[in-house]
Amino acid sequence: MSITEKSGFEQIRRNWTSRLKAWDRDRKNRRQYGPEAPLFAERLWIPVDQLQYALKHWSTKQSGRVVSEWPAERITPINEIEVVRACAQHWHKNIPWEETGIYQRMMEYIRQRGRVDRLASENDVKIRYQELDELYNTVIQSGTLSPRHELIKGNFREEGGILVHIGPDGAPYFGGKGHHRLAVALAAGVDLIPAQIGVVHRNGLTKLGAFRDQP
Repeated sequence: MSITEKSGFEQIRRNWTSRLKAWDRDRKNRRQYGPEAPLFAERLWIPVDQLQYALKHWSTKQSGRVVSEWPAERITPINEIEVVRACAQHWHKNIPWEETGIYQRMMEYIRQRGRVDRLASENDVKIRYQELDELYNTVIQSGTLSPRHELIKGNFREEGGILVHIGPDGAPYFGGKGHHRLAVALAAGVDLIPAQIGVVHRNGLTKLGAFRDQP
């Protein structure tokens, strides 16, 4: 299990909490939007070439919500995300992790917050990026990024995966969770990625079905 994943007990607790959230949100969504309504932590399949922008505004707790607001001023190109740039430099240009600035960034977060993604020391950070190298090599060999239930036994739907919102134009937007898995997929040239549904703009509801088709 990755150093950034929850412990067995934490995972069990999250699964039960998630099922309760899903029962409530799914029921309300279906009542209001019909049988094709978005579901909490639902798995979507996102064509990577359509994932061009990020919008960090909602958290995973809002997964499956239908919204009417859309803060366009917060939209940024994915290729400007620091983690994505650092990973591309490391894997495509063979720049050591220490020279990409990513270690320094993570250590600054740890100094500010005490712990980030269950990382609390420089050694933890190094282990994390060693694991990321292993994941990248695995994805290069397989050509696919595995859904969460194949990585974590009993994982509820796609919870903990790459967070993707569906905008008013029906396009997918990276939601700011799962930076490293997204960076791996981009660098490895994966065509289609599993993602946890974020929010869905009400004008994008009719486009949701296009992202539900499993390969």
